[in-house]
Amino acid sequence: MIREVTRRLAKNTGGEPVILSEGAGPDEDRRFVPSERCQDRVNGRHIIGDNYMRGQIKTLSRGTMALILAAVAVMSFAGAASAYEEHIVQPGETLGQIARQYGTTVENLQELNGLQDANYVWYGQRLLIDEGETAAPVLQGEVTYQIYTVQPGDTLFSLAGKHGISLSRLMSINGISSEEWLSLDQEVLVPRALAPAPESVFSVSDLQTATPIPAMQPGRTRLAIHTVQTGESLSEIAERYSVNPGALARLNGLQNTSIPDPGRVLRVPSANSLELLENMGQRLDRARYPTLTERWVEVDLREQMAIAYEGATPVRAFVISSGAGDTPTVTGTYRIWVKIAMQDMRGGSRAAGDSYHVTEVKNVQYFFEDYAFHGTYWHSNFGTPMSRGCINLTEEDAEWLFDWASPFMYDDSDSGWMFSTDFNPGTLVLIHE
Repeated sequence: MIREVTRRLAKNTGGEPVILSEGAGPDEDRRFVPSERCQDRVNGRHIIGDNYMRGQIKTLSRGTMALILAAVAVMSFAGAASAYEEHIVQPGETLGQIARQYGTTVENLQELNGLQDANYVWYGQRLLIDEGETAAPVLQGEVTYQIYTVQPGDTLFSLAGKHGISLSRLMSINGISSEEWLSLDQEVLVPRALAPAPESVFSVSDLQTATPIPAMQPGRTRLAIHTVQTGESLSEIAERYSVNPGALARLNGLQNTSIPDPGRVLRVPSANSLELLENMGQRLDRARYPTLTERWVEVDLREQMAIAYEGATPVRAFVISSGAGDTPTVTGTYRIWVKIAMQDMRGGSRAAGDSYHVTEVKNVQYFFEDYAFHGTYWHSNFGTPMSRGCINLTEEDAEWLFDWASPFMYDDSDSGWMFSTDFNPGTLVLIHE
């Protein structure tokens, strides 16, 4: 059950504003920590107590002017009370909890009640609440959240997948630890308008037959040709047009390491690189397509190509590097089962001399065990098997595929692991020789 935030927020959010930790690494869970304003509550000092009150009264008694000002303030608040709701602070309450209960902000409460320090309220204190304020949905970065009431059978894992958010992020925004269990009717924050994710992207009625390859024209979003200048290398030309050097070489019948002759005219791939399909020796027969109703990815190991489809229509082509030698890429039909925006990768054996440790690998999508699509910055020899079994893509191609393929992640700042679920299934992947 979902309802919009109105007068109060989830009980288990901790009651205090939260900020994102600046110290989280790329492959670490980005945990939320209390802001500086919350530290007194965390340290158990959120109630002022009798000593503080006696000190305040003693201070006010030191001067007649202070008493007069205090009286004026009380009269002013009393005169305005008819336009506001009054809240009496209860034991253990903080200003943040009160603000959330009434759908307002700590800053508004401070200004309305003349509070100097947001960390200090006391039992029995009377606070004015502006009833004219309109509560807004909760915002974390650019994503809007709403309150979800836990139903029978719900788990943190299923809720995370259903609402397009990583498990670690869901736990962080709700202040839930891995040792805690969800309870029936518990209220948690989930992404607002983007849940649940659709189970199928395209219906059969939306399918179009594949565009004939001869009708595809290169350079739709950039110049279609380039005349080689003296001293230019293929990689320099590819960098100039922001294209995969392997795609540029493949389209012009060259090797990645080729130095084209000055004056030679080269075709430059378009943004979707579908021109590359013209030169494929044999394309996959339609009868072998794993689906006609959703997005999927074909990986042709013989051609060292990957093709993204929407139903039966190819929408983008990539020149890849698959597994080499004793670490070939697996073949078969799979679904992307988990993805993460960035992580470190390590493996191999020091004893055998084949250990490796690559940091900050971006846009990683695992489709079978530890086989994945991912960005590659340590080589540019695309079109040639180079990996330990994964599908190497350029950084740009990997980012496009990460955003296009499911399971979908609705928060760009979410750095946690996003798992495939029945509500948010991973994209199909067909890998063949």
